[in-house]
Amino acid sequence: MQDESVLQNRRPGWSLWLKEIVFAAIMLLFGVAGDAAAGGFLIAAVIFGYVVLSRMQSRYLVTDERVKMKLGLLSKKGREYRISDLNSITTSQSLFERLFGLGSVTLRTASNDEIVWHGVPDYKDVSHSIREEQRKYDQQ
Repeated sequence: MQDESVLQNRRPGWSLWLKEIVFAAIMLLFGVAGDAAAGGFLIAAVIFGYVVLSRMQSRYLVTDERVKMKLGLLSKKGREYRISDLNSITTSQSLFERLFGLGSVTLRTASNDEIVWHGVPDYKDVSHSIREEQRKYDQQ
């Protein structure tokens, strides 16, 4: 990404790993309530450690030329589009996301490809930055 200015650099919210966090909490509870306390604590710690490291490696990026998503630690998922190729931007907020101040941003191209960013902090600012860059391309 040489010669590009990074406008937005966001980590997904913890809600993206909600299933893993709930599973770690269940393992922790079973460890406390059962005979194998050390096993439950160990499994919960490994799962939560994975979630923390995975979140640290995940990013939603907006530059002055493109939008990019990088997710995951063990299994990585990445996708990017040039700002000029974006056709529509949709924002949404579920009840759960609303409670934590997060939202979702869906970016779609003319070929109907899309990137969905879930659990985006300040999702309105992110979508606003993308729209501003689109306006710059439209004026050229």
